[in-house]
Amino acid sequence: MSKIYSIVRSHAVASPDKIAIIGDGGEVFSYQQLLSAVDHRIQQLQEVVEPDSSRVALCLHEGEQIPVTVLALNYLGVPVIPLNPTLQPLQMVAFLDAVDATVVVLESATAAAFVGLDESIQQVTVEDPHFTVQQGGAGSVQGGREYQKDEAFLITLSSGSTGDPKPIILSEQNKLGRAKQAEQMYQVTAEDRVLCASPFFHSLGQRLTFMPLLKGGTLVLMDRFTPQRWVDLVAAQEVTFTICVSSHLYALREQLVSQGERLHSLRALVSSSAAIDKELKEYLFEQVGCAFYEIYGATEVAIVTNLEPKDVAHKSASVGKACEGVEVMILNDQHQPLPTGEVGEIACRSPLMFSGYLNQPELTEVTRHQGYFLTGDLGYQDEDTFLYFVSRKKDVIISGGSNIYPMDIEAVVLESASIAECAVVGINDSYLGEVVIAVCVWRQGEEQDEWQLRQWVNSQLSPFQRPLKYFFVEQLPLTSTGKINKRALREEHNRLGLDLSAKIRLMI
Repeated sequence: MSKIYSIVRSHAVASPDKIAIIGDGGEVFSYQQLLSAVDHRIQQLQEVVEPDSSRVALCLHEGEQIPVTVLALNYLGVPVIPLNPTLQPLQMVAFLDAVDATVVVLESATAAAFVGLDESIQQVTVEDPHFTVQQGGAGSVQGGREYQKDEAFLITLSSGSTGDPKPIILSEQNKLGRAKQAEQMYQVTAEDRVLCASPFFHSLGQRLTFMPLLKGGTLVLMDRFTPQRWVDLVAAQEVTFTICVSSHLYALREQLVSQGERLHSLRALVSSSAAIDKELKEYLFEQVGCAFYEIYGATEVAIVTNLEPKDVAHKSASVGKACEGVEVMILNDQHQPLPTGEVGEIACRSPLMFSGYLNQPELTEVTRHQGYFLTGDLGYQDEDTFLYFVSRKKDVIISGGSNIYPMDIEAVVLESASIAECAVVGINDSYLGEVVIAVCVWRQGEEQDEWQLRQWVNSQLSPFQRPLKYFFVEQLPLTSTGKINKRALREEHNRLGLDLSAKIRLMI
């Protein structure tokens, strides 16, 4: 029997009435109810899932459906691929092709994206889980399948795009190790109530889902983030621990101080997914009424470094020191180690390294060097081996914790007959970290209609990929080798001091 399901079942047997999940609306589900719902879902999925050959994509909105379905699929011993339910139909097809999915589990609200899908992919529609305890009690199903040592349990798609999704293979043992790493670093126990305000298709959402359930604690779900809802949920459910993406922390800055008395249950808060600026970091370390940490890492290697409260006074600009068992090096372009203080590519070696990119052995090979993962990020270490993040080497925008690949947006913009050239870049934003802008050159003789262009692009991309602003120029700047100079574009538009996420903040 699979390990994750077995561990959660053991909690249901030992403490059947312990609260396992608290839903976004305050619904409370015990471990016994959770396992009963999982067993019911297992019986439903057993009819369509072949343990030795199925590969199951998951297209569900956030909520109790996800942990119930993932635990059921874990019991069946099949690879699970979480999808972003806001993706457009063509993006869904591209992702399913990239992972060789044989089954897609969806709900009524996401079914429309799969109309006309290849008939070789089985569709299974699931509805709200049955949390009524079934006859025979929790854990009454028999059998199940164990994963082999490096076999895929979760395949996480790192790209939020149409062009080149990178399916990251994570074994069951790897996910158990990652949960254990976070438990030890932040002293998570069965008494903790852990808030998950990140989607499950994001690696952070996976970590926050598994951590409390594997420990016998309580998972508190938040389906849709707004600063005030976050505060209200922490207060109402007495949340003790959570990890936030950096954009949530920017949005929460004022609430963490002005409503601090409502957050007395919170004992630890962690920043993840993108570096936060020194000013906000010091503000949080000084003002938040609990232990505050910042981590640096990647889906491929889990948490790499951790900045602890005891170190912030003299290392606030850093992202901390390497975690136990993790090694960090700074390399030049020839993959040679650089001396202390010099900026180069951050490389790390971890026992929690991913198994590789599915069906992409060449990409897997080029991202590794002598056992180290090449992050594509630039940084340096000081004389005390604290790591300092500088920027990204890759052409990737991280907005609100989501990876956005400019090439895919550019391809859509250039499909418009009115555009001759396009460069998509990310510019600094105090709320989202970065926001997407598109710098375009109109095609001579074509109608110059920005509204029509925006409508076309928006129809082809997911909401988080869509440029917040378009700029139109006579020509794009080039480097000495004739390539588009995106660094110059970023610097030019950062100097404008735009606040492009203002409208988004007004909506939450």
